[in-house]
Amino acid sequence: MGAKLDALRHLQDIELQIVDIRRQLAAKQNGAQRQAQRLKEAEQALAAAREDLRHAQVELDALDVEIKSRNAHVARLRDNLNAVRTNKEYAAVLSQLNNEKAEATRLEARLFQLYEAVEAKKKAVAEQQSAVEAEAARLQNLRGQLDQAQNSFRQRIELLEQQRAAAAARLEPKDRELFDRVSERYDGEVMARVVRTHPRRDEFICDGCNVALAVERANALLTRDDIITCDNCGRVLFMERT
Repeated sequence: MGAKLDALRHLQDIELQIVDIRRQLAAKQNGAQRQAQRLKEAEQALAAAREDLRHAQVELDALDVEIKSRNAHVARLRDNLNAVRTNKEYAAVLSQLNNEKAEATRLEARLFQLYEAVEAKKKAVAEQQSAVEAEAARLQNLRGQLDQAQNSFRQRIELLEQQRAAAAARLEPKDRELFDRVSERYDGEVMARVVRTHPRRDEFICDGCNVALAVERANALLTRDDIITCDNCGRVLFMERT
């Protein structure tokens, strides 16, 4: 491998280290963002559960007030039974009393159902609150890991960036432009090894995309210090000398 390809390979080694660090940081950042979304969804579910409980509690309280009012009416009707003077009046008050008592009994059954529903909703709210707290704790932990990684890699990234700039400065402008373009496309994997696929025949492929290469291109890598790219994937080809 000639001086040009050596310089490109050196630059690629630095670039891959930078890409790897950035990939690790991006993965941690994405993890924290996904966890933040899970926390938001848990908080929304908690808010919905609390609103559901509030509506049920309002209905329960209103029904309790209505039952107390009907029970007071029943008590008044009982008192009226003692005050009536005719059988017809007694029958009318008794019928009204029985109707009120039946309605009160129906409402009390409904009150019991609502009470059980409210208790179940309170339990659901408590469970959802615990879920929110757990998600919040996970988010805090992930953000802590992200901050730690950023602090840990900061000096390493700065050093690698300096090394990258120095290595890139040794290349011609057109070669730097080619490197940057291919690096952006393949996340730093700019170069691809030429592989001989048959021990007795001159058959070669690009190890980056597994597409066959002309013999002339492989031979040129052995005889010239030129930058030759794969026609298919665009990576810079190199060939190990044996």
